[in-house]
Parts: sequence; C-alpha cells; structure tokens
Amino acid sequence: MTATGIEAPPSSTGWRVWGHDHAVHELRSAIDKGVRHAYILSGYHHVGKTALAQEFARALMCGSSPSPGQPCGVCSACRRVGRGAHPDVTLYDLARQQETSDKASTSKNLSLNIQTVRDITSSISLRPMEARHRVVIVDDVETMQETAQEAFLKTLEEPPPYAVILLLTTDAELLLETIRSRCMTLHLQTVRPSTILDLLLATGLDEKDATAIAAASIGRPGWAVQAASDPNILRERLELESLVKGWITGDQYRRMVEATRLGDVFSKDRAAVYARLSLAQTMWREIVLHALGVVDVDRPDKNIFEGQQPTAGEGVTALRSVERCLNDLDANVRPKLALQSMVLQWPTIAAR
Repeated sequence: MTATGIEAPPSSTGWRVWGHDHAVHELRSAIDKGVRHAYILSGYHHVGKTALAQEFARALMCGSSPSPGQPCGVCSACRRVGRGAHPDVTLYDLARQQETSDKASTSKNLSLNIQTVRDITSSISLRPMEARHRVVIVDDVETMQETAQEAFLKTLEEPPPYAVILLLTTDAELLLETIRSRCMTLHLQTVRPSTILDLLLATGLDEKDATAIAAASIGRPGWAVQAASDPNILRERLELESLVKGWITGDQYRRMVEATRLGDVFSKDRAAVYARLSLAQTMWREIVLHALGVVDVDRPDKNIFEGQQPTAGEGVTALRSVERCLNDLDANVRPKLALQSMVLQWPTIAAR
C-alpha cells in the first residue's frame, strides 16, 4: 500500500462526507433557511462525525460558495478550516484537554472537565473575527460528567446569536435530557462497505487494498481513510479479528482464560478491552444475520466461521451477553466477573 496522507474527496453531495447524505441535506438546508445554535452529531467512533462537523464549518466560513450550503473547498477560509487554523472555528476534545492541562496534574483526562467547559464558554463568547458565525466543535461529549454537563447547559440556554455549537458523541442518550432538548440531533449510522469502497477508489487507492480496507472498516469511513494512509492500521485490525474469532470459536476453557486475562488488564487498558468486545459484538451480530438468511448485498457469501454456524437463537443469546457485559463495565461491575459471565453464555460452536 503506497498511499499516504489520504483525504476524503467530495462525495455526490459536494461535501467530503460519504454515506451520510441525509445529514448533509439537513445541514445544507439549515444554512439556506436558518442555522440553529446547537447540534448533536451521534454515532460510532470514526463513522464520520468529525468530517461532517468540519464540512458544516467550511460551508459556514466559505467566502466563495458556489451555492447556499456548498463550500468551495479551495478558498482561504475552506483551506484553513481543513488545517484547523481558522480563527472562527475551534475544536475541543480530550486530546486538547490533555495538551492544555497542568503538567503536574495526576488526572488521566478520561472525561471532559469543568475547566474545559469554562474554556468552551469563553470561546463561544468571542465575536467572529472574519465570518458571520463562530463554530465550536466539542468532541468526546459522552465523557462529560453530570456536573460538567450541567455547567455546559448554561451556555446552551443563552448562546450568542452568532454561535454554532456542534457536540460530537458516540451516544446521545448519555447526555442530559435538558441538553438534548436544546439541540438538533443527527444520528449517523454505519456506512455500506460498497460506499466506503467507492470512497477509497476515489482517493486513487488500488482496488485490492481498497477492497480489503472496506471489508475491515465495519462501516466507518473515517477509519477506512486512516487505514488507507497507514498500512499498520489494517494489519492491526486483521490481527484483532483473528484474536476475537479465536476467542469466539475456542472451547469453554480458552474462552474463560481470555475473559479472565481481559478482566485483569481492564483497569490499565480499557480501550483494548472495549475494542475486543466491540468486535465480538459485530461478529455475533453477523452470525445472527447469516443464520436468519439475511443477505448483505455487499458480501452475499459472508460467513465468518465458514460453516461453523450456530443457530440464530444461540447467536442472539451471545449478542445480548456482550451488550450486558458492556453495560456492566460502564456500571463499574467487577471486570473479571462481567467478562466471565458473558462467555459462559456463548454457545459452543462445533463444525457442521
């Protein structure tokens, strides 16, 4: 794979957003009819929330727009938004909080804190320097504790007329109802592999690499573009798929050993454990769909276990056990107990 520094080209909508035409239409219409002061963009990591927010900001900042809601992509304003250098567009997330936090602090920056909320409020209060709007993008919003959300609510209740606030989250339901009621929510679903393949081919990637990345992307265009830029990402993904597939198809002893190991490392590497559970969830979902005879037009012969297929009922039981485990971990149930209880509910997969 030779591609480096790949950027998504414009899709059929004219925005550099693929597979979310309904959301693009909503935001373009808003620019034409009247922009709201706050939006929630909800969806999985790398599904396209950041790209959508950036293109919305470009459309609002563009000085040479060919039509309402359509950024030209080449003017100074559009280019600076893309580089994160426009004075009227600001991004806040956990990474920025980490960079600006007190170096002596022992905080692990696992959640957006009160100080970041204060910084966001201060930024929103500043008048635009060049454009009609000041756009503030806040990522990782689901990590805000309730006290931080309550502090942020004051900003949403009385924002200045020029402010446009974009809240990016993996799950809008994790936000206070009082916050959600003051925003327009756009839910971004995973994207068809065929659409992601078209995206990658449009970047100039060769068909073999593009097909492999699209198949491994689990419907996430952002991840696919990153993987096209860095071959290590796809390699690590395929290695993870192999590990999770071995976990699911292993005997009860192997499953329990792995669950115990993951429980032991959970406090040190939550992200790795969640990555395995997310992929296990995806695999069990594919098992259920295949057992029900639901054909994916992008992958009509998809069967991740090559004939070693449990029944739909068994797959549903396993899928629910993974979802319950994720909920238990979020509720601070002992990780080892949550993971061990999960695998005990997985059906034995025997060759048929």
